[in-house]
Amino acid sequence: MTDQPINMNVTRTNDSPLMKPVQIGGSLAFWAVFKREFGVFFRSPIAYAVAFGVLLFMGVLFMDYIISSNGQAPAPTQQMPGLLTFLMFLIAPLLTMRLIAEESREGTLETLMTLPMNEGHFILGKFLAAWAYYTVLLALTLVHLAILASIGVPDWGVALGAYLGAWLYGGTCIAVALIWSAVTEDQIVAAFLGAATILVLYLSESLSTSLREQPNLTGVADFVRELGLQAHYGPTMLQGIIRLEDILYFVFMIIGALFITTRIVEIRRWRS
Repeated sequence: MTDQPINMNVTRTNDSPLMKPVQIGGSLAFWAVFKREFGVFFRSPIAYAVAFGVLLFMGVLFMDYIISSNGQAPAPTQQMPGLLTFLMFLIAPLLTMRLIAEESREGTLETLMTLPMNEGHFILGKFLAAWAYYTVLLALTLVHLAILASIGVPDWGVALGAYLGAWLYGGTCIAVALIWSAVTEDQIVAAFLGAATILVLYLSESLSTSLREQPNLTGVADFVRELGLQAHYGPTMLQGIIRLEDILYFVFMIIGALFITTRIVEIRRWRS
């Protein structure tokens, strides 16, 4: 990739409105992929369905809590971001299942890889687009925090930790789910495998507790617990406790997942 502006179009064989040309220019090629994919999210029925379903579900639960407590005991500030992280085993696979699988199925992945950008830029653009859409979704839940502020005085420290953690948690789940979109051309299979992987990471703390009952598996139990998502969110960031080790866990999980996805795309490119 050069530093000179390059203007190249990839003409898709599919006339779907989702199939837009990719404009590559400047030294940040991934920016073109990001803009294209982020725009697709706002034209995708699935993305709108995810947003509507999640916000409706969370809104109903929130209002039910407020009404049942008669405004005297408002929901804790971490309730909404905590609920959103639980739903990530559904949200992340639905947002990522088409990102690479669709390119493979339509036969355009190899064509895109001929553009003046490496696989890392391509994957980074896809990932950041999905994470940005999730960020918008997370930001919309701030309306619940505003309602709490109108009722009383929320614990802003807890809210900061919970929302920062939910943002990193979501990015990690999206990066993990993206791996499976690179593995298979079938979007349904990619979504299923992504959901299963995130559930395993979510339930690893329960598995760790079971392993700890065996005296000779204490070390394994500790490893399984530290590998899981909840160990770095539920007891700490969700409670407003921001630790560097938890932030580093999410950052390295994202980097590791994107590295794996990039290697998978590289292998598929070589084989083609």
